[in-house]
Amino acid sequence: MTEKSEFQAMYRNARLYDDVLPQHLFNGVEDVELVARLMRDHFGRPASSRALSVVEFGCGSGRVTASLAPYASKLVAVDKSPSMVATAAARYPSANVRCLDMQQAVAQMVDDEGLVGTFDVVGAFWSLSYPLGECFEELTVDGIQPAHDQTRARQRAGRLVRDLIRLVAPDGHLLVLFFDSETREQRLVTRLWERIAPFPEGGRDYTRKILVEELRAAEDRGDGWLTHTRHGGVAVLPTKQAALAWFRHAHLKDLPMLVNDPVVQDEICRFIDACTVPSGTVVIPSGAHVLDFRARSPFSEW
Repeated sequence: MTEKSEFQAMYRNARLYDDVLPQHLFNGVEDVELVARLMRDHFGRPASSRALSVVEFGCGSGRVTASLAPYASKLVAVDKSPSMVATAAARYPSANVRCLDMQQAVAQMVDDEGLVGTFDVVGAFWSLSYPLGECFEELTVDGIQPAHDQTRARQRAGRLVRDLIRLVAPDGHLLVLFFDSETREQRLVTRLWERIAPFPEGGRDYTRKILVEELRAAEDRGDGWLTHTRHGGVAVLPTKQAALAWFRHAHLKDLPMLVNDPVVQDEICRFIDACTVPSGTVVIPSGAHVLDFRARSPFSEW
């Protein structure tokens, strides 16, 4: 590949994504099972649950979709990568799989398709930070270009969250997973990216803070209830080479000015060495924020 074709390759190539992604364990269970437990807590087991209308934004190759599909009589899965969409469509042939940017997809459902208040589950697992961030800045192979009007960027981000809430049916749930930006791994990634440009609104956790702010505002309006929990965990990779690939493709997005920087590579190698256990496995401390917003039914009591 050329440098330009490699840029963000992991997010455009479903096979590479599945190969590079480490096993993430939170409180002893994988992230897919974390979502499955949320579904069981809210709706029981699939066989005993009523058929649900479900939409997942940023579905990727359909990995986490496996926890949603058994519940769904209607399943909509959205991703902007044609490769991801093709893989997800093959895994879930009865799903309505759409190749769209999340902002476009949400706006289309709200403004054009009349789907406000129709989904029992609206899910975004590890994927919501990106479209929120894209309201504030554009990442290209040449670097980061901030939006000219940061106030308008914040308004766009807020509208995206509010529109996601609007898609949720009464007594339905908006379920979101975010990586914890305060873990040692994520703090390293923050330092590396800040070699290029500072993050908007004072830090890398700004997208999660926007989401929480909007969900709490929805609570104040009486639209529903937010449950926000953090789960500690680890990312497990079989070798140092696998860990290097994870950093290069996922964290650095194959951006030449980072992957070709010897200082960046030295920091990453030292971090991976510190996380390598005697067997050669790399065990990286991690963390996940789980945000669960239940939309209020007009018949429910406070």
